Amino acid sequence: MTGSAANSTSSSPPSPSAVVLGGGLSGIAAALTLAGAGLRVTVVERGASLGGLAGSLEQDGHFYPLGYHHILHRDRRLLYFLDRIGALPRVRWRRIRMRFERGGELYELGTPGGFLRFPMRMSDKLRFTRLMLTAFTRKDWSAWQDRSAAELVNELGGPGVRMGLFEDLTRLKFELPCSEVSGAWLGARLHFREGSAPLGYIPGANWTKVLCDGLARLLADTGVRVLLRTDVTCLRVAEGRISAAELSDGRLLDADAFVSTVPTEVYRTLVVGDDTPVLPDIRYSALISVVCATRRPVPPKAYWTNLVSPERTAGAIFLLSELNPTIGRPGDACVNFVTHLQSRDRPLFHESEEGLMARYRADFSAVFGGDLDPLWTRVTRVPMYSPVFVRHYRNPPIRSTTLSNVWFAGNYRTFPSIGSTGTALGSGVETGAALLAALGRSTPLADAVARYRLEAMPRD
Repeated sequence: MTGSAANSTSSSPPSPSAVVLGGGLSGIAAALTLAGAGLRVTVVERGASLGGLAGSLEQDGHFYPLGYHHILHRDRRLLYFLDRIGALPRVRWRRIRMRFERGGELYELGTPGGFLRFPMRMSDKLRFTRLMLTAFTRKDWSAWQDRSAAELVNELGGPGVRMGLFEDLTRLKFELPCSEVSGAWLGARLHFREGSAPLGYIPGANWTKVLCDGLARLLADTGVRVLLRTDVTCLRVAEGRISAAELSDGRLLDADAFVSTVPTEVYRTLVVGDDTPVLPDIRYSALISVVCATRRPVPPKAYWTNLVSPERTAGAIFLLSELNPTIGRPGDACVNFVTHLQSRDRPLFHESEEGLMARYRADFSAVFGGDLDPLWTRVTRVPMYSPVFVRHYRNPPIRSTTLSNVWFAGNYRTFPSIGSTGTALGSGVETGAALLAALGRSTPLADAVARYRLEAMPRD
C-alpha cells in the first residue's frame, strides 16, 4: 500500500512533498516552514502527541512539564513562536533564586552574603566574577569549539575556580570532567544567564502545553498531515535517495524529501549506508526526571537547587511552583528531581521507581529537612536526552552527504548554543529554509525569527 505526503489537485502539477520524521519541536518547526512555502508535508510521530521533550503529563486534571522548562528572555526563536500562537502576552517574568548545595549547606551565589559564604578563596571569587562578566558579554564562542571547558575556566577564572565549582557542574550535566567538555558549550551556557536573568512562565497553565497545543493548531491550519502513534520501521533506499518510509503497519510513505529530526542513533537504525560525517560520533546523555507534589512546606524558597555533593542522586531539585505559583492544585508545592547520566547504560537509569524515590526523598531530607511526603509522583526516563557536547564536537551537515533527499534538524545541530525549546525550533526553521532553497523556493520565516525582539517583560 502506498500513500503520498498529502493529496494533490488534478488540475496542476503537485507541489513537492516532504516527510518529517519526529514530531518534537524541531520537526514541528521544519513542517511549518515547508508547508508555509507550499509543500505537502506529513509529520510522523511515534508518541501520542506532538512536542517531544516539551510534552506534558496530566495529574488530576492539571498539566505539568515532563521536566523543568523555563522561558529565557534571550531565546528569540521561542519568543517568536509564543507570539505567533498568541501566547506571549500571557507570559510573566520572575527573577528566580538559584542555590548550590554542598555538604548539607546551601549557598546562593547571586547574593553578596551567599557569595561570601561559598567555600572558595576570596582571590578565586574575584576571578570567578571576571569569568562570569566575560561570559555575559561575549556572544560568539565558536573559537572555543576545539578547546575544553577546563581551558576556558583556567584561562578566564583560574584552576581554583574550576576545582571549586565547575568540575562539579560538568559532572552533574554529563558525568564528565571539565577537560572532556567543550569550552564553546560552557561559554554559551554561561552567556544565557539562566541563574540570574528573569525567567518566564504562563500563569494558570503549563507553558509547554500551551506552546505545543498552539503549534499543533498551526500545523492543522497550514494543512500539514500528522500521523501520531506511528512507528517508522525502515527507510528504503533507491538510487542514492530515500524512496519511502516503511511504517509499522506495512504502509509505505513516499515523498520528494525527508527531514530527520529523531536522534542520530535512531536515524542510523532506520537506514543503511548513510555515511554523512559526524552522525556516527554523536553520543546522547540520558535523563531521569521525577515530578511530584507535596503539601509540605519546602524552605528555602528557591526555584533551582544544584546538588554538587557527590553523595546525592539528584543533580538538581527544581521547585516548579516557585517559578509558576499557579501550577497544579492551589496549595501544592510542585517538585522536580533531575538526574543527568552519561548514557542509558548506567544502572541508575534502570532502577525501580520505588528505589529512585527512596533516593530522591533522602536527597530532599538532607537538603531541605523533613520528609517530602509526596501526594503523587510521575517518573520520566529519557534514554537519548541531549548530545554530549565533548571537546571537538561538530555539528553534522544540514543535508546528508550520501542520500540526496535527506535533511537533518535537531539540537544535535545547534552547538554551541545550549539545547532548549528555542534552539530546537530554530533548527527546524533553518533546515526547512535550506531545503526550500535547494528547491528554488524561499521562506520569510527564518528572517522573521532572526529579527524578533522582545518588546516588554511584564512582571508578576
